Amino acid sequence: MSASVKIAAVQARPQSDLFDDMWNGGDLPHAVALLETAARAGAGCVCFPELYPRVGEEEIRAAARRLGVYVVAGLILGTRARWYNTSTVIGPDGRILARQPKCYPTQGEIDNGVLTGKGYHVVETDIGRLGIVICADFAFFSDGADTLIEQSVDIIFNPSWWFALGEAYPATVIGRHMHYGKPVIGVDIAACSLRLRGADGQLVERFPRAGGYSTVCVPPPITSLAELAEWFRTKPGGTNSAQGFIQSLGEEEGILYADVDVEAVRRFPGYFYRAAQS
Repeated sequence: MSASVKIAAVQARPQSDLFDDMWNGGDLPHAVALLETAARAGAGCVCFPELYPRVGEEEIRAAARRLGVYVVAGLILGTRARWYNTSTVIGPDGRILARQPKCYPTQGEIDNGVLTGKGYHVVETDIGRLGIVICADFAFFSDGADTLIEQSVDIIFNPSWWFALGEAYPATVIGRHMHYGKPVIGVDIAACSLRLRGADGQLVERFPRAGGYSTVCVPPPITSLAELAEWFRTKPGGTNSAQGFIQSLGEEEGILYADVDVEAVRRFPGYFYRAAQS
């Protein structure tokens, strides 16, 4: 297993103006370009937001293989009428390693054909034990993260699409990170507004412009609560600053990079409520 991995959280802005365009692969070329950018920057694992690029599994697999990186991609599984909202884990050889479905789809998703997924499972990889909890499954429910912790997860990914209150997203990610003591890679879509075509042929705004504020939290490389207290006293920016272990973007498209030492993560004692377990 690699001692450290650089993870890229890709806050992509949809190139499509219409949901139909995304369904038809309108964002796939841009997704591949962003993947290439992250790989050139040294990322060994690249995570896209929820439902991004939505389709294009074969193309993303080919890019992962060509670039030699792990990819967590927001892809649909099923038909336009009945489908699962999944984050699919692709290995650096282009193989599909796992598909994590969303287990608590919103009513709007259900009305548009999304099926309810079942269960959460850690993915064993050369860069550690990876786990995924999609969007609201992580923000508003605890069973997904709890299950992954019980399975000794090393890194938790939270691919999301917040259609309102994007400024609140970092608080969700940070709170979960402080609770569980694991690296959390929170990847939201960049602020955008997508439309759909109504029955009368007119364009209707599906959601107002929102999104952004992707947030990545990585625990400090310490092994005891005494070391943790000392680290807080001496860390960059001072005790009251998030500098040094929390990074966030704004509303626009961008990529966050975080170096995660999995062995250090496994030794981390936790912050307050739950000790990290190997």
